[in-house]
Amino acid sequence: MSERVELGTSWTSVIVGWFVALGVSLVLSAIVGAIVGTIFSVLGGSSATTGGGIAGLIGVLLTLLIAFFIGGYVAGRMASRQGVKHGLLVPLLALVITIILAIIGAAVGASFLDQLSGVTLPAPAGEAAQNVPQQGLGTILSVSGILALLFPFIGGALGGARGAAVGRRRP
Repeated sequence: MSERVELGTSWTSVIVGWFVALGVSLVLSAIVGAIVGTIFSVLGGSSATTGGGIAGLIGVLLTLLIAFFIGGYVAGRMASRQGVKHGLLVPLLALVITIILAIIGAAVGASFLDQLSGVTLPAPAGEAAQNVPQQGLGTILSVSGILALLFPFIGGALGGARGAAVGRRRP
């Protein structure tokens, strides 16, 4: 019987790890937002868009990596076995819940979007949107999206492995 318990998944650990990752990401996003905002304002001028965008992407990726490392660590430490598996299940759970909420939001928000069809952007925002260079934007967004999808899994796996290793050493 102990062999069966040893091979099972501790869903309590995964759910707690997910909650920890959510909390850490909220705190880190506020800190990173302040840092990126400072970088954005210091750059000023025409380089602000490019520099601010790169700084924002790096900030988001670091936030995801650290938050899911800590969430995976908690899941691996609580389960104290198969840390990589439990660490990977944390971002997988987050992804599944995000997809479910997106589907629900699309179903509920479809009529809401119809009501926004007549809304126009204020003049400065409209001009800024027109000045965004379109060359290579699809590639940049695709690479950014792939990285934003991979970093939570990398962080979760590393954190889960570390948490399980620490959990096995406790008396």
